[in-house]
Amino acid sequence: MSTSTQRWNDDMLDRLADKVDGLADRMESLTDRIENIASIAESNARVIQALANVAAEAREERQQLFQRMDQQQSNIEGLRIETRRIIDILLNQRNQDDNPTA
Repeated sequence: MSTSTQRWNDDMLDRLADKVDGLADRMESLTDRIENIASIAESNARVIQALANVAAEAREERQQLFQRMDQQQSNIEGLRIETRRIIDILLNQRNQDDNPTA
């Protein structure tokens, strides 16, 4: 009757220990990389949030500029109407001065 179990000798145990050490080193390296990637992701998230904040501020400023432009256009229209009224008054006065009625 033969046994299928193999006896471990010192050389085999040393190789196994080396492999385990190698795997432990690789795991540590992978853990470091994962931490680095997580740090980069966190940094990217902060940058994205900052960009979103800047975009929101820019939208608000743009909206304020549009409101100012609308107000300025209203002011210009009011000035145009007032200027037209003054010109009409002056033309009427001139016509009265040119054609006095007795």
